[in-house]
Amino acid sequence: MTLEAPRIDAPVGEDVDAIRAMVIDSREAMREGLRMMLSGDERITVIGAVGDGQEAVQRLKELSPDIVVMDISMPGTDGLETLRKLKEARANIGIIVLSDDRKFLVPAIKAGAVGFLSRNISRSELAAAIQLIYLWRLVLFDDEVSHFALVKI
Repeated sequence: MTLEAPRIDAPVGEDVDAIRAMVIDSREAMREGLRMMLSGDERITVIGAVGDGQEAVQRLKELSPDIVVMDISMPGTDGLETLRKLKEARANIGIIVLSDDRKFLVPAIKAGAVGFLSRNISRSELAAAIQLIYLWRLVLFDDEVSHFALVKI
């Protein structure tokens, strides 16, 4: 019996009821692990998984995700600069940073992150954080100037 990985580059609108998420991490194992974690929740669809900041900005424009889950410390890529570029490309995007390095907490939030979570987060906690941030943005903070952050370290 062979298991087939779900397609991660689904076009926008394929599952209109699900929260569309994009994963950014330079390590393939982490990208795949996050994609698999999130694939277990029917309310979230991973529509893209990329390994660097430049590709992330390009794919953001193509895929139009609701939420981005990203590593802030990627080799060869300034994660904070990537975060800023993502916010410039789409101001109302919800970006969740996964990091255990607290030195990135304040800079990430200043750059536009709405979530800063430990890399040791469980599947259910990550799914709940994605849903919470999505709903916050949708219901409470629908304009582009409001700012909030969810932090769990």
